[in-house]
Amino acid sequence: MVSKKEIETLAALARLKLSDAEVKTLQKDISNILEYVEAVSTAKIPSGSTARDGIGIVLKNVMREDTEREGDLLAGKRENLLKALPKREGDYAVVRKIIEK
Repeated sequence: MVSKKEIETLAALARLKLSDAEVKTLQKDISNILEYVEAVSTAKIPSGSTARDGIGIVLKNVMREDTEREGDLLAGKRENLLKALPKREGDYAVVRKIIEK
């Protein structure tokens, strides 16, 4: 079980003020969550299968390779665009910083 001190530490990190009743409730809830995660992480999955097998989900990469294609608006103009930049470092445009920390 998660200790009262651990809950109080988490609450302090999150800048939360918890009553004693809330601490007790969170102790129980977080302990239950951690027990569930432990059960899931130790579940036996047959060799050669995945956790998604048997539930109808097929994993497939739907993203295409990002390549220059014939007929694209800027096809073959990359170098011309880079040469037209007022400031550049390699293949990157240098711009004025507009965001402050």
